[in-house]
Amino acid sequence: MASPPSNEKGRTFILPATPENTYTGYFDNSQPPVLHINSGDTVILQTAGLYEGDLTPGLAMDKLLQLRQKYAAAGRSGHTLTGPIYINGAERGDVLEVRIIKIIPRHYAVNYIIPGKAASSGTLPEDFPEGQIKDFTLDLQKMATSFSPNVEIPLRPFLGIMAVAPEMPGRFPTAPPREFGGNIDCKELVAGTSLYLPVFVKGALFSAGDAHAAQGDGEVCITALETPLEEAVLQFIVRKDLKLARPMAETSSHWISFGFHPDLDEAAKMALRDMIDFLATVKGFSRLDAYSLCSIAVDFRITQLVNGAKGIHGMLPKAIFRQ
Repeated sequence: MASPPSNEKGRTFILPATPENTYTGYFDNSQPPVLHINSGDTVILQTAGLYEGDLTPGLAMDKLLQLRQKYAAAGRSGHTLTGPIYINGAERGDVLEVRIIKIIPRHYAVNYIIPGKAASSGTLPEDFPEGQIKDFTLDLQKMATSFSPNVEIPLRPFLGIMAVAPEMPGRFPTAPPREFGGNIDCKELVAGTSLYLPVFVKGALFSAGDAHAAQGDGEVCITALETPLEEAVLQFIVRKDLKLARPMAETSSHWISFGFHPDLDEAAKMALRDMIDFLATVKGFSRLDAYSLCSIAVDFRITQLVNGAKGIHGMLPKAIFRQ
């Protein structure tokens, strides 16, 4: 899946998370772009925290519940996104490769559990009626944070949301991930990874946000270490040579397929079928052998359980292929 070699480094743009460059809680293919770039260009963008940056250390539970209600009443999620970015030359049917070069969080993060009676998601809201907000200071030198006196969490920052614009007109809440990307919440999408997104509208209209400093597979309580980003350095490549129905990703060690569906079994089938398609079309296996290889060598993991459409991702190790 790696791009063909290119001698053009492209230009570099800076996109701060100002009110003019951000929007909150929805995807809409009529949202006007805040930046136009070419394939091969790099953008150094910032992201705001959830709820237009209002999720900060010291936030009281009653204020958090008010914020959630405010956005829910407007039919929006609390994700504040930077963008959209228009990529010249991107057309419907292409694939946008997003090369994640560097991610630098700010110095703090917040994790919260919504009280059970007010929770609309989370894996076990019925077990935790009291709720909790927990604040964290991030040590960016050690790339770690303290959870408790005897528990230290290593930081692996990533963007929970990376998306192109949806094909259909209208506004769609950002909470569930879809075929155009969105709230994927895959902790593998760290620096050094490429995310491949199918393009549905001219210019692709890429947006990003919902950064996490660390997360476990599942993100079971509804939040990870939620943090704004000081920098996300992303390079954009328009791929005319690829065709995808849903996002895929590539790390230095794995190819990754994704499935999103309210039913976890259906999400698993989507991720499996996409991995079979990859092995058949890119690696040249028969579909029977591809299915067999998925059973022998591919790990299918729960990406998240809390975004409406649950996520499964398949991890195919590159090391099994002889050079």
